[in-house]
Amino acid sequence: MIERITRKFNYPDQERVKTAKDLPVLGIKTYFASNVCCAYRKEIFDRLGGFIARAIFNEDMIYAANVIREGYAIVYAPEARVIHSHNMTLAGQFRRNFDLAVSQADHPEVFGGLPSEGEGIRLVKATARELVRAGRFGLLPALVVGSGCKYLGYRAGRLHRKLPRDVILKCTMNREYWERQWREQP
Repeated sequence: MIERITRKFNYPDQERVKTAKDLPVLGIKTYFASNVCCAYRKEIFDRLGGFIARAIFNEDMIYAANVIREGYAIVYAPEARVIHSHNMTLAGQFRRNFDLAVSQADHPEVFGGLPSEGEGIRLVKATARELVRAGRFGLLPALVVGSGCKYLGYRAGRLHRKLPRDVILKCTMNREYWERQWREQP
């Protein structure tokens, strides 16, 4: 049920056209786009260079930011349906959020000044309210623990430059990214 509420939070029933004008209101959600359910105009995708070559995570949001910077819009169409979810372990949630934060830290041109923490807090509060409303009090501890693992992974990812390599490899979902990155460093 927690995952279902999260999907509803991130993919609401209202259509939305997002442009640069939405940044003061939506913040990081302005760039929210998921490859799982995106369609791209090929001519624009090609003209803007497609996805960034070196990203551990969020290549879809980085591309969306480029689209918006170029004066285009991102359209969220709720009538488009995709079945997608994550049933991750606590360690998986930690690792996913570690990589997400690494991506944000490595791309300040996109994510700088758009903190994710506020959106995460809004998600946790909305999920807790929905669980209480549905009388599913027994799921509140799972929400707290899962959210804690996500936040700890996120904080560790933001600080990845200060972490030793062996710790990074334990925290990431994408070992190949790091091994390739370290091989290519002078």
